[in-house]
Amino acid sequence: MNNNVEEIKARLNIVDIVGEYVRLTKGGANWKGLCPFHSEKSPSFMVNEEKQIFHCFGCSKGGDVFTFVQEIESMEFREVLKLLAEKAGVQLEEYKGGGQPVDNKKRILEALELATKFYETQLWKGTGKDKILNYLNERAINDESIRNFRLGYAPAGWDNILKFLQARGFSLEEISKTGLLVQKNPDPLRANSYKLKASFYDRFRDRVMFPIQDAMGIVIGYSARVAPGQDESQAKYINTPETLVYHKSKALYGLSHAKQNIKQKNFTLLVEGNLDVIAAHQAGLENTVAVSGTALTVDQVTILKRYSSNIAMLFDMDSAGQQAAQKSVDLCLGQDVQVKMVTLSQGKDAAEVAAKDPAFLLSAVAKGVSAIEYFFANALQTFDKNTADGKRAIATSVLGHVANTASQIEKNYWIKKLAHQLDVEEKIISDVLRALTPSSYMNVAQTKDSEKEKVLFQDRAEIVRDLLAGLIISDPKVWKEIIEQKGSMLWAQTDKLLMFLFENGPKIDFSYEKLIESVGDEKTKKRLSQLYFSAKYRFSQDEVVEYASDEIRRLVEVHVDQYEKQLHKNKLHSIMKEIKSAEERGDKEVLKKLMSEFVTLSQEAK
Repeated sequence: MNNNVEEIKARLNIVDIVGEYVRLTKGGANWKGLCPFHSEKSPSFMVNEEKQIFHCFGCSKGGDVFTFVQEIESMEFREVLKLLAEKAGVQLEEYKGGGQPVDNKKRILEALELATKFYETQLWKGTGKDKILNYLNERAINDESIRNFRLGYAPAGWDNILKFLQARGFSLEEISKTGLLVQKNPDPLRANSYKLKASFYDRFRDRVMFPIQDAMGIVIGYSARVAPGQDESQAKYINTPETLVYHKSKALYGLSHAKQNIKQKNFTLLVEGNLDVIAAHQAGLENTVAVSGTALTVDQVTILKRYSSNIAMLFDMDSAGQQAAQKSVDLCLGQDVQVKMVTLSQGKDAAEVAAKDPAFLLSAVAKGVSAIEYFFANALQTFDKNTADGKRAIATSVLGHVANTASQIEKNYWIKKLAHQLDVEEKIISDVLRALTPSSYMNVAQTKDSEKEKVLFQDRAEIVRDLLAGLIISDPKVWKEIIEQKGSMLWAQTDKLLMFLFENGPKIDFSYEKLIESVGDEKTKKRLSQLYFSAKYRFSQDEVVEYASDEIRRLVEVHVDQYEKQLHKNKLHSIMKEIKSAEERGDKEVLKKLMSEFVTLSQEAK
């Protein structure tokens, strides 16, 4: 039986999937279009329907349908597998048999989708039509944005959504797992009982509903604002609690709408609130997202890095907003993300400014400055750099942020700038920074020449090794034949990647698709995919040539020979270093042994 990957690829046509993102036109044997992965005016991106692969002659990206979706959506393999399985109508193996479990995520998502439609209807045609629509329009949110972001209204009452979903076949147990209900005074002895309907009531009542969607636009939860005119002193906003599908540490409001624009503009505009996101999108800043009822988390930064490693932060200008900004900046710097700060000279937040003057908001974002520059300027305004206490306060304040950056170049830059501005020796500033980052502070510039040489030698061997690995996994017959050679595989026994392929080949029937599905690490999946496609196919503008087994077998022999020679050179280089070290120590016995080994290896190389 085919595995999940093979079955999905057999059912889907890559032209249809790519066509959802790229306008393709038929040209000879291939389909062509503008590459979605880099800017170009003339199409260099092609899709080959026969081979079910894509390739760009401009940026060299290529692969199969899985590779394409992973790249364009910046998703992990498991996420892509689920997405394409749904499109192909393939039931993933881990969900087969035994009936559907109680905690079935699919049922939860179906219930949330229906609930969203219910809330939308209540906003446009129900009791929220007047007061809620008027409120949103007064906040300068237009009808198009309301529909685009699927805003809604949860009417007053204790069981509106409960009755609505039950009438559509959802059990009380299923509805409770969506986060839409609250259990009243739960009895510990009957914690798993869902028979007493009266013990549950709607979580969201008389509130403006902001659906929170995942990267693919699927509703996973809600952020709900108290209706205008109601008591805003407590719980102005409440969010869905943690559920099987909603994890607040990973949720980003507006991501599904913003992700492609983030890629195009190469930065994310991060704001505080839901209305800020919508208002910014209306103003033309469609790369805007917000955290969902929590401080920025490592998971959220990791998700944003899928699309761009640059973030511009526009937080509220009050003290709470600025404190949140400082913590968020430090978190981003620690994740090797470049951060800019956007400030507003008028208005308290993005929504307010966008309502009054969208052009001003665009200008403010364009004038964003480096986060550390921003904090440095604030420190100079707050403290007197002409006094000892002031110098210490400025240095500590700024270096507290610098310490989080992963770039040694940036650290050195700030050491020099602070030393100049404060009229203090660089060594003193460096010592302060060292105290703040004792475990990570090191000067990369002090790398020894011998270490650099070692890296160069390793790189040459790795290049050949990578080509060899790609050839091996590109043909099941060749892969199997090499393993059967056994004794002649000495060249592979020192390399983890090659040994991994040889040890696992028989377990997965020498199948590239099964190999990709069996590997857990995302970086390894991507690396193996690149090696496979670069080895298996030769691309030209008019055709795609797939290497035959005989040609792959010949190329493997050539690369094995090159790899063995490179390993031999590396060994000689290593012995030369040991000889030099023995000479410096005056260790004649070791030197004699090394010289003999060197002569033997040198003769073997001839």
